[in-house]
Amino acid sequence: MTLRPSGSSAARGGALAAATALLLTGCSTMSNDGGSGLPYEPQHKTVAEAKDLVRAQSSAIYDAAGLREANNGAPDAAPCDGVDHGFRVRHFWSMYGPNADALKQAMDRLHQDLPAKGWKVQRFAPAKSEAKQLQLDVEHEKEHHTATIELLLPSTYEDASKWEKATRDSLSVSVTSPCYVDPAYKVGD
Repeated sequence: MTLRPSGSSAARGGALAAATALLLTGCSTMSNDGGSGLPYEPQHKTVAEAKDLVRAQSSAIYDAAGLREANNGAPDAAPCDGVDHGFRVRHFWSMYGPNADALKQAMDRLHQDLPAKGWKVQRFAPAKSEAKQLQLDVEHEKEHHTATIELLLPSTYEDASKWEKATRDSLSVSVTSPCYVDPAYKVGD
């Protein structure tokens, strides 16, 4: 199954998910010896190949969640600091359920089922946000993509802001690739 746009507004909580993903997969600057400073040698992939792989990883997460609605968003490429012609791909999107209980069940399914699909659980605990809602951080053991999935339930906030009251309950997802290298890569691809 692939992600399908639902006509929903942009993913909520993307900034938190983006910050978490960057902390989990941040690129180091080049060392004085000309190395990338990364704990791995970046693979050669075109931007299109890397985006397709991130979409496939996002679809696998969507399928494992067992929900029927998501806003697809589009993966984007950004430079990987310190790596000549290096880039990484990030994909921010959200999943929605019929109610908060369905989202909680989907989060539990992801925690239980993703390891059988090649994902290693790095963290499953309350987020380090003010709401402290449940967050799942995983890394794909073969492809080294990372994903942060946060359960966002603004309907349960005691003193919800006007913005929070207008926000749907969701699972906010951020999938980030490792650094790849493509001599043809240009910022904006």
